[in-house]
Amino acid sequence: MNQKILFIMQQVSPGTHMDYVYEMARTLREDEGVPLELLLEKPHDSSFPEWVTVQQLSFAPLRALENFYLILRARLTGTKTFYIHYSYLSAITAGLVTKVLGGRVLYWNAGMPWQYKRKSTEEWYQRVAFRLIDTLVTGAEALIPGYTKMYGLKDEQLVVIPNWIDRTKINLDTNHRLSVLREYGIPDDAKVILFVHKLSKRKGANFLPDILAALEDKNAHLIVAGSGPLRTELEAAFADCGLTERAHLLGSVPRSTVENLYQAADVFLMPSEEEGSPHSLIETLAYQVPFVAFAVGGVGETATAALADYVVPFGEVKYMATKINGLLQNSSEYKRVQQLEAEVVSRYDKSVVVALFKKLLTE
Repeated sequence: MNQKILFIMQQVSPGTHMDYVYEMARTLREDEGVPLELLLEKPHDSSFPEWVTVQQLSFAPLRALENFYLILRARLTGTKTFYIHYSYLSAITAGLVTKVLGGRVLYWNAGMPWQYKRKSTEEWYQRVAFRLIDTLVTGAEALIPGYTKMYGLKDEQLVVIPNWIDRTKINLDTNHRLSVLREYGIPDDAKVILFVHKLSKRKGANFLPDILAALEDKNAHLIVAGSGPLRTELEAAFADCGLTERAHLLGSVPRSTVENLYQAADVFLMPSEEEGSPHSLIETLAYQVPFVAFAVGGVGETATAALADYVVPFGEVKYMATKINGLLQNSSEYKRVQQLEAEVVSRYDKSVVVALFKKLLTE
């Protein structure tokens, strides 16, 4: 436990996934005693504890030089393990430093980047990063074949650690439901379908109008929390289907609102075409909201075999709607799914995943 570890993130943004990753670093350091220091690549106005170093330069070439200096300094002062969350820059820098001076680089990436055409420079950086790291940490076993086939990584280079949730912070309170419905002008007796994600094709926002139109319960309302490039297109599509009054596009909302939305929802909807270890699905399990999702990436693995009936083939909109209809019409099945979710989510409890990270970083 004496070997120093440098945990690297691009930034911290309150209420976002980055804040959630920062909390894991804080827990490992302050609660678990892991000798960890944190490097944030981008300047911040916020104040941080003494174990956090924030890069000060924003101009890209100078930021890269500063990043190299800080990583090299860490290695020369005893750091041998570098854990990097997504950043190509730090993965490449740490990889080069450790190739010369020894040490190991652990790099988190949990997506399906091989499915998407990207800028040639971005793809080049990604491939160089993968060649220089020692271990890729990803969120689901289902993603491993993609990384090995497309980026030449070996099976023994991959470690699976799923996303997590702090269940001690989940406060199940049905009293939030009516206040949410009334805030958005939804009838008290309506069924609520919830989508929480970026409004992009990658997250399946383009399927939302067809899914809502296919629901048998015409008092079912869709709440869409998130912003993105498809918003205007979605508004037009809902209008064309005569669904404007039943589709509520909230835009970006604060974390506290999302928590209330989970407690107001009857069914959670995940029509994504790409998912790694979907945190929003884990949250859904924690709030015991039955869900229907497309079988992509790590979705089926996250849901586990217990909830496989609600992970449907990608693009099967009518089948997805049929599953939603079944949940809304069968109260005994609805309660059974809720009970299964309460059991499944225990494997994603923060305490379980903290132990996995602690072992990975200190072994």
